[in-house]
Amino acid sequence: MKDKKKKRALSIPNTSHITENADQTRLLGAKFAKLLRKGDIVFLNGDLGCGKTTFVQGIVRALGNEGFAKSSSFTLISEYKGKGGKLFHLDLYRLENVNIWDLGFEEYLYGGNITLIEWADRLLDIQGDKTWEIKFDYLAPDKRKITLQKFNKKPLPTP
Repeated sequence: MKDKKKKRALSIPNTSHITENADQTRLLGAKFAKLLRKGDIVFLNGDLGCGKTTFVQGIVRALGNEGFAKSSSFTLISEYKGKGGKLFHLDLYRLENVNIWDLGFEEYLYGGNITLIEWADRLLDIQGDKTWEIKFDYLAPDKRKITLQKFNKKPLPTP
C-alpha cells in the first residue's frame, strides 16, 4: 500500500520526500525519471554532499543507461545514452556565475534531450526555462529532504 502512495505522490508537482540513505535517494531518482520527457531541464540545488549526484544516478539508471553516473565536478558535462535519447548531466560547482550563451550550452539545454544541472543557480539567463527544480536539504548525516517542483517552461531566450 505504501508503494502505491509513493508512486502517486511523484505524479503531483511540489511534493517533498524524506530519504534516509543513498539507496532511497537513488530509488526516488529512478521514480522521478518516469516523469521526465524530452526537452526537460532539471535544476538540482542544495549544499555540497546533499545527494544531488546520488539522485542523478537513480535517474540515469532508470532511463536505461548501463553505466554508473559519476560526480561530474571534474568533468563539466557528462553524456549518457538511454532509452529514447540522450541525457546530459552538467555540474557547475567549479564555475562562477556564467551565461549559457558565453559557454555554448544551448545545444545541451535546448536540443530536445533531458538535461540535469547541478548547482544550477550559477547558470544565468535560464531560470525561466527550467521544467523542474529539485531542492535537497540536509537533515542528518544520512537523512535528506528532497522537494520536487514542476514549472511551466517559458519561451526560449534569444542570444
